[in-house]
Amino acid sequence: MVWTDGLTTESCFMKITDVEAIHLRLPKIVEAADGTQDCLIVRVQTDAGIVGLGEVVSCSYVGKAVIEAPRSAPFRHGLAAIVTGMDALDLDAIHNAMIQGVSWYGPGGVARHAMSGVDMALWDIRGKVEGKPVRKLLREDAADAVPAYASVLWPERPELVRESAEQFTAQGYRAVKYGWAPMGPDAALDEALVAAAREALGPDVNLMVDAGRAWDAETALGRVARFEKYNVFWLEEPLHPFDVKGYRDVSTQSSIPIAGGEAMTLVGEYADLLHNGKIHFVQPDLGRVGGITGALAIARLANETGARAVPHAYGTGVLLAASAQWAAASEQPLTEYTRAPSPLARNLARHGMAFRDGALCLTDDPGLGMALDEDVVAKFRV
Repeated sequence: MVWTDGLTTESCFMKITDVEAIHLRLPKIVEAADGTQDCLIVRVQTDAGIVGLGEVVSCSYVGKAVIEAPRSAPFRHGLAAIVTGMDALDLDAIHNAMIQGVSWYGPGGVARHAMSGVDMALWDIRGKVEGKPVRKLLREDAADAVPAYASVLWPERPELVRESAEQFTAQGYRAVKYGWAPMGPDAALDEALVAAAREALGPDVNLMVDAGRAWDAETALGRVARFEKYNVFWLEEPLHPFDVKGYRDVSTQSSIPIAGGEAMTLVGEYADLLHNGKIHFVQPDLGRVGGITGALAIARLANETGARAVPHAYGTGVLLAASAQWAAASEQPLTEYTRAPSPLARNLARHGMAFRDGALCLTDDPGLGMALDEDVVAKFRV
């Protein structure tokens, strides 16, 4: 990847006047690995009237508190209190101020999750000031179309896989990922799920498998032996996210490429996973790692180790827009495209991106190129 991260023109001071944490939640929540049932959007206002949007991927109730907490003793402030009054275009100063301001309870975990939404919104503002899509700020020759894989949860039984797989192939997807429960405890069921997906997708569609952190290294290698005949493009998160030794054992012995990293927040954690865990695909979530600024540092680490950086993006259209713009600036663009049925995933963000021939075709709209549907906000706002 080749990245740049500087403004191309001189800009005057643009003051942040407000940081709003917008918590949205469906009326009925199912306890499943579906983060699109509940989300936290950040809206940053400036004195020039330019507004930026970002998304926090976290426990939304806690993330909202991190943003809204009033000033307190040193190093315990909420993010809104820290950045209000600062120059919206000085991303480095704001990044450093947020890290310092949350140092009593950060800089990782939910503190970094909340920082991500603010950073994403600031890049949106920067693009609007420059009159460029964010990808052109990152790299002038960034791609205008990003291959996207459909991402859904496994159905309860193998015989239910075919319906969604046939829909995806009919819609032109060239890659599909299935993940999480019921995969995990039963080796025969796990293989039956993968076999059903491969049969339904056919030989020409890439199949990714997300194990949902289900196994130890020995068990994961046993599953690799079962899955390898089905031409799996990658096996995602077979282990606990921070089992770096286990990842090294699996990654160096597996015939299937190993992907992971979505749960991490700090660059040092990614350095350990990439250099010592030896994973083949690294999956920073821009709503967790410090936004686009944090993801840029992780992309540079991936370059050092030869891993391919692909964003984890199981959220709303806000996260999708940011992830697609970031991915478009890489040498091998690819992004996750959530196909969850949640109206927050499908309808919250209004944008001009169109899915054609296996890829998200991006517009030249400035910034992240999207806005909120205020009717959806009003309906689901907590």
